[in-house]
Amino acid sequence: MLFHYNPERGIAYARFYADYFNVPEELRLFFYDRSGSDCANFCSQCVWAAYGGWIEGFDLRTVNENIKRIKEMVRMVPSVWFGSVYFSGSNKWCRVVEFYDYALAPKTYGPKAVKIFEGEWKDLRPSIIQKGDIIQLVVASYAPYRYGHSLYVTESGIIPSEIKICCHSYDRLDAPLSEFSGFPEQYRRLRVIRFLDANFYK
Repeated sequence: MLFHYNPERGIAYARFYADYFNVPEELRLFFYDRSGSDCANFCSQCVWAAYGGWIEGFDLRTVNENIKRIKEMVRMVPSVWFGSVYFSGSNKWCRVVEFYDYALAPKTYGPKAVKIFEGEWKDLRPSIIQKGDIIQLVVASYAPYRYGHSLYVTESGIIPSEIKICCHSYDRLDAPLSEFSGFPEQYRRLRVIRFLDANFYK
């Protein structure tokens, strides 16, 4: 069945769960990796929410319904792309490169994305970035030869300081993209991926 990718729903999820340890424990949904390796896990959650896996709402009844939906793998792909309340989830869910490869790969079921930019900051036209996109970064101090960080876009703009992102590791809520673009020696390259409507089992 085809499901619409709704950036506004993904953004609502991203904003509520961005600063994870300030969310009351009884309202938390997915496992959070306290070691800090949680950025792709968080972005997969936002994508899951945008596809309708998440019912918007923060009362206990709705939260418990969402926990049930996670366990039933609503808007996930069993054994392939899934998150969990107990652990980070599958590699394609919680690892930067694996998530990217999976999202862009041809498939019958699962998240569907296209790459709209890849390169250095100086070659980026910021206005091409839209709400609900994911930005991935090469981080020199972490993994200088591969992509190692993911950000979820919550606000578009014409310059990096106007574009807002949420992410984990380290947790940021509507931080300006200029926190990254302003340090090209540290964040050497980026790529931007955009999600399209996609089929899921349920």
